[in-house]
Amino acid sequence: MQNRSRAVLTTAVALTVWSLLVWQYLHDGVPAHSFMARDDMPSISNWWGALTLPLLAWFALGNVQSRIATGRSTSAAALWGALGSALFGGILATCFALGFSEVPDLQVRVLPLLALAFPIYRAEYLLGFVLAMSYTFGGVLPLLIGTVFALLGAVLYLTPRWLFRRFARRA
Repeated sequence: MQNRSRAVLTTAVALTVWSLLVWQYLHDGVPAHSFMARDDMPSISNWWGALTLPLLAWFALGNVQSRIATGRSTSAAALWGALGSALFGGILATCFALGFSEVPDLQVRVLPLLALAFPIYRAEYLLGFVLAMSYTFGGVLPLLIGTVFALLGAVLYLTPRWLFRRFARRA
């Protein structure tokens, strides 16, 4: 991925989120979301997504670009990772918005198993997840939740592989 592609994709993310915010502002107003959907918790305005989503896109695409340039990943693997996590996040957000709370609960419970098999800690996974959830939850809460998932994913994906390599050398 070239710097031009990175700039074009980041600009596309920025224009999309800014267009959505303008549309929300002109209709019912830009919503704010509370932690854990509780009114007694602090709320965060969707306006923050105008800053966080383009920055996340820039960071994630730079990370992917670096891994591809050094041969540690391929553009196809990065694309599939982003699309898979966007599907996961989209299902979670849609089911939550429609009141099907059992599905997001199940997804969160299955996530550790997915983290054992897939490198969900990578930047493209976080980007896909956050972008898919941003329409429903804004640009900050999905980033916070996704960061926790990514940290958990790094531990669950990397630790067994490190242990296996360490003990395989001794054998």
